Amino acid sequence: MENKVENNTVVDYSEIQLREIFTKAGLSSQDIDKAIADYIRYRENELSSLSILSYEELQKFGAERLTSALSKVKSGEEVLNSILRGYLNYATSKKNIAKTYHESKSWDKVLTTDVYPELSESKESFIDYVEETYQTKIKDAKHLQKLTGVTKTMALSIEEGMELLEEILTEAKYSKFFRALEKALQEGAKYKDLLKIKPQDYGLPKTWIGCLGSDQYSSILWAISFEFLINEPYGLTIKPDLRSIAEEIEAPYSVLLDCYILTNRDK
Repeated sequence: MENKVENNTVVDYSEIQLREIFTKAGLSSQDIDKAIADYIRYRENELSSLSILSYEELQKFGAERLTSALSKVKSGEEVLNSILRGYLNYATSKKNIAKTYHESKSWDKVLTTDVYPELSESKESFIDYVEETYQTKIKDAKHLQKLTGVTKTMALSIEEGMELLEEILTEAKYSKFFRALEKALQEGAKYKDLLKIKPQDYGLPKTWIGCLGSDQYSSILWAISFEFLINEPYGLTIKPDLRSIAEEIEAPYSVLLDCYILTNRDK
């Protein structure tokens, strides 16, 4: 894995940097190799592969040690810190899920303890850990229910339980889809490249509810907004104007107008 550069901006950690971070966090050489492989899987959104780290390996992840190690690496790029913190949040969430399940053998205990409505990474971590536990890719909510049995053990009706599982699965898929859009923009993708990243490739339908975006177009708008700080107060005073952004990513100006309206409508 090498740093990718666009317009002189480093947009991902090299394997050397990752090895330095995980070494400072106290992981062994064997654990570091797996941690790097899992980070790459997370960043590349490899849909066909299962999680790499086992329960025992996840328990060696110390969020405080990793955060401390990250602070000692002088990358000079804020985007790198944000990227790795996203992975650390994901890995820490999966660590907690693994611990709760290992101790209770109860998926409903996991859902009520470690899967939070406001944190998409906890839902992605949950789905990934269920898949790793049963060594299978989850097809749909019915498949998830069959594997975990949660609608039979939680204090929910079958309908409520299935709705919950559908919501969790949708947000887990959306998390990977949206990260793919963000990663593409970080690597210098143009608007036409973003249009090639299809939600259907991540198991999402054409439209959905409960996430930041509700379809491909609105998700692209949110990704552009985050990348160029369009929805941030004073964002356009420190970044290029909408027309310049449109030219940079080779998008119709109307796309940037839609982006501004959508991501600033509640302000």
